[in-house]
Amino acid sequence: MKTRAATDDPIDEMKRCVCFDLRRTTRAVTQMYDRALKTHGIRATQMPILVGSRGAEPVLLGRLAKALGMERTTLLRNVRPLVRRGLVEQSTETGSPRTTLRTTPAGRALLKRAYPDWKKVQTRALDLMGRTEWSRSLTALGEVSRGTGGR
Repeated sequence: MKTRAATDDPIDEMKRCVCFDLRRTTRAVTQMYDRALKTHGIRATQMPILVGSRGAEPVLLGRLAKALGMERTTLLRNVRPLVRRGLVEQSTETGSPRTTLRTTPAGRALLKRAYPDWKKVQTRALDLMGRTEWSRSLTALGEVSRGTGGR
């Protein structure tokens, strides 16, 4: 009986799991951005919420969740600390279940102060990945996310 060599083991293929590699990379990149934004008292996961709700008009919570690729409840959980700090206003119209968000003047001021530090880490991340490679990767990742239909 012929035995399989360790390198022929199909389970070894799982060591090159796309999901795991992306999650590991995401954690490392998030830590880079968190370090850069720490002096401003915000996390990398909060930045897109502030940016996404900074318009002149309030944004619907559900619409922002969809744009950020998050569950509505996850977004709400991440919004609460920003509301407590006065960086985001959360409101619900009377008689409506729809929740809206808007970045406050304090939140917009924080974004302006944080921008130089964000820009430094953004430039560093793009330089490490290679701008052309990142652009191609982003296109491919977009195709993957659209192909799964959110499943």
